[in-house]
Amino acid sequence: MIAMPSASRHPAKPTAARFEARVTRAFAWALFGGLWAKLLVAVLLSQPTLDAEVDSVYNRAADLLLLGGLFAALLAYADDILRHSPRLVVVVILGLASFLITEALTGLRLQTAIFEYLKIVTPALLSLVLMRLYARDAALVLQLCRITLTLVWCLACFALVFLPASLNRGGEKFWPVYFASLHTASYLMVVCAALSLYLFEAGQLGRRLLIGLVAFSCVLVFYGWGVRTSMVAALAFGLVYLGQRSRVLPLAVLLVVAFGLALALVPLLFGIIHLPTWDEMVEMSSGRVSMWLQKAAILADSSLAEWLFGHGEGSDWIVSEVWWWSAKDSHNDFIRLLNQQGLVGLGLVLAMLVTWAGVFPPGVAAPLLTALAASTAFSNGIMFRPQASLVMPLALVAATAAWQHRTARGASQ
Repeated sequence: MIAMPSASRHPAKPTAARFEARVTRAFAWALFGGLWAKLLVAVLLSQPTLDAEVDSVYNRAADLLLLGGLFAALLAYADDILRHSPRLVVVVILGLASFLITEALTGLRLQTAIFEYLKIVTPALLSLVLMRLYARDAALVLQLCRITLTLVWCLACFALVFLPASLNRGGEKFWPVYFASLHTASYLMVVCAALSLYLFEAGQLGRRLLIGLVAFSCVLVFYGWGVRTSMVAALAFGLVYLGQRSRVLPLAVLLVVAFGLALALVPLLFGIIHLPTWDEMVEMSSGRVSMWLQKAAILADSSLAEWLFGHGEGSDWIVSEVWWWSAKDSHNDFIRLLNQQGLVGLGLVLAMLVTWAGVFPPGVAAPLLTALAASTAFSNGIMFRPQASLVMPLALVAATAAWQHRTARGASQ
């Protein structure tokens, strides 16, 4: 007699699906909750209310909340992540090993090295998890992205109304900020403008709201906060974004640059153009070119081991002739990584950026990662500003949703 299948087996698949859906929602809310906590306590870094130690405890608690949810999700979705993005996982592990080897060879500042490395790789790891969650519940992830965007704007407006002016460049006053510092807030606004744009393209945001958010973002970045490196990041994003959508723009930009250089050459030959002196170049770059030459001199005197593995965490901070009042780093995170972690460490970080872009459909990550690289090349950029870099994965997921929306619309036409 043939045994009939048990009736209790039929609901097994729906039950498993419901359980997986609950797990997806739990991880999504946990990750975004940790991110929101990180954003909420950022004001303590710019406007201390208690004391430095207590304020730091709140910030570290938010870090632990986010990282705890992130690593739990990485373990839960390990098989899926390794199937889709094994190279990024390998590069992240090799990068950590390189940072630890550097500290073992130099100053053994392991805690600082791990902390700085987590700043670099957490957004990439967060992207891996968010893409797995997005594949399971796209509507929820996009909804939480919209909530994050709303939270950022509410906190930014709260600061503009209630907090005192920000100071930069020797006491010059700029509009108030909520998020950690003038530079961090400015970078965050660039990333959020990109997030707004991609949510609109994915059908998650209205046109009028998009225009208002982007316009006000430009006012904040280009006028109210006056951080030049965030302006560079915004322009880099815009050029790559528009270049992807226009076959004519890259050629037009090339022709404009070539024509401009040709026009500049004629008066230069006749001595009409005033070439800036060294002091004027140092002043115009806020001391960067002077610092970069000093770092070049340090690297020139380095041994082979120092070229490969660097001088160790913290070695990039020096007192210079221009910045004589306190130790400063290179104000170029690529030079900083080369000096501190050597060619191996820098190479693995660059490899991480390339493989991070490969997590998304072709070309999707290019505008945002170009903005990140541009800010990194001229300052302590988005890469080392957690409040800004942690929103980057949200913008990349929204960019993926926008890409899918365009693809589906193109297929239906």
